[in-house]
Amino acid sequence: MDKELITILDHRQIANKLKRLAWQIYENNMDEATLWIAGIDKRGIYLSGKIAAELAHISNQKIHMMKVLIDRQSYEPTYMSEHHIEELKDGVLILIDDVLNTGKTIISAMLPLIPKQVRRIHVAVLASRSHRLFPVKADYVGISMATTLQEHLLFDNADENDLKLVLT
Repeated sequence: MDKELITILDHRQIANKLKRLAWQIYENNMDEATLWIAGIDKRGIYLSGKIAAELAHISNQKIHMMKVLIDRQSYEPTYMSEHHIEELKDGVLILIDDVLNTGKTIISAMLPLIPKQVRRIHVAVLASRSHRLFPVKADYVGISMATTLQEHLLFDNADENDLKLVLT
């Protein structure tokens, strides 16, 4: 028997959350000439593109995009950008993921950036759960939900015109 999917956020609600997240990021970083926006894995990369587009609409800041791919065996990150990672020195990075669960993915993406002398790293997520195993807190959160260990939040972006955050 398939698990029942419960829609937590629909397409319109997600669009509103992403706009609000972009505004919060801008308000807390409006004095920065450049922001680095880094999406983690497929869904975080998707969300980072949407947030970066909204930031470009509301501000004149330069936006440098970065993709962070996490090897799920070793949790080693790979960083991809058109810009050299050394340009991060003294910069501000917004790390974006779809759902913050245990914090392991975000901390894995974040730790190797510390030696690059990044001035500040903020974390933005569409959804945050209450099951942290690592000391990671999101600075920008679309929705916070306490869930059981058996429940999972899933950001479904398979259909660009019908985004959903579902509880399984």
